[in-house]
Amino acid sequence: MELLLLGISHKTAPVEIREKYSFSKKQLVNTLNEFSMIDIIAEIVILSTCNRSEVYVVSEYVYETKNLLEYKLGILQDDLQYFYFLKNIDVVKHLFCVSSGIDSQVIGENQILCQLKDAYFKAKELNTTGKCLNILFNKAFRVGKLVRQKTEISKGNISVATVALKLLEKQYTSLKDKKILIIGTGKISQLVLNYMLDKKINGVFVANRTYQKAVELANMISGKAVMFDKLKDELKNTDIVISATSSPHLILKKDLITEVMDTRDKPLCMVDLALPRDVDPEVKNIKNVILYNLDDLNLIIEENYKKRILEAQKAEEIVFKEAEKFWQQWIKTSTIAHKQQELELAHGQVS
Repeated sequence: MELLLLGISHKTAPVEIREKYSFSKKQLVNTLNEFSMIDIIAEIVILSTCNRSEVYVVSEYVYETKNLLEYKLGILQDDLQYFYFLKNIDVVKHLFCVSSGIDSQVIGENQILCQLKDAYFKAKELNTTGKCLNILFNKAFRVGKLVRQKTEISKGNISVATVALKLLEKQYTSLKDKKILIIGTGKISQLVLNYMLDKKINGVFVANRTYQKAVELANMISGKAVMFDKLKDELKNTDIVISATSSPHLILKKDLITEVMDTRDKPLCMVDLALPRDVDPEVKNIKNVILYNLDDLNLIIEENYKKRILEAQKAEEIVFKEAEKFWQQWIKTSTIAHKQQELELAHGQVS
């Protein structure tokens, strides 16, 4: 059996390419179930976040599996250049880097470890994992924890959400006098709210398709919940919009924002932290609208990288050492199992 990985990430592709191959919760479940029915795939886990989509597979058939994944995921010929395909120990090293936060857009962020666990436990719940991926992913969780214990790579509890807010703080003298509208109530929105709580930022409004969820999140910060069908009215007086929903479609289209901007004369700053994107990219061409997406955060992230590069190097040393140890044990165990199988077959033939 071979360990295989087909993936795309912020390191290999811009947001407009990544969003084409992201998975909604429903798509992820359907894809796992579909692949579990295919004979050449023994085990499978799919990781889909705002910065990466990765399919981890155990199979005897390397290139047949690669071709099958590319076909089933609908990867266009022109987009193949953005994907990476890894085998065996390279898969181990990559997964350990991911779990440790080394491979994240924001080096050392903690959210990826939670996302990795969610991906694994969803696959396990659907019975698409087995002995190989169970061992591999549980080891990856331990390595991620080990790296954070032995280095300061995650010092400060940073994330894409906090980087986005620091970008806004650089743009404005203060966020405390701004009306901020958060769209979505998922983990990224919760991180945004936690940051605002720490900074004692008020004037926060929360919108969500499920109004009760908006109420619950708004109550965290003594903010106000907004009915989703009242978004246009709220946008007329909002200074900053931070959108991070799991919608597969655009929710803030150019026509809507154009109509809103015709009623106001002050700038509107929009931060799109969703993948697929929530905000129509054409919005940036509207007068007085400033739009940031995930890729636009790279300037501040570069500063973060310079500060953490020494910790990242320490983390890499731990990761590669653990990966080598894991792989040697993997080979040893596989060899013993193979010899045992040969003995059992030979014994059966003699009998």
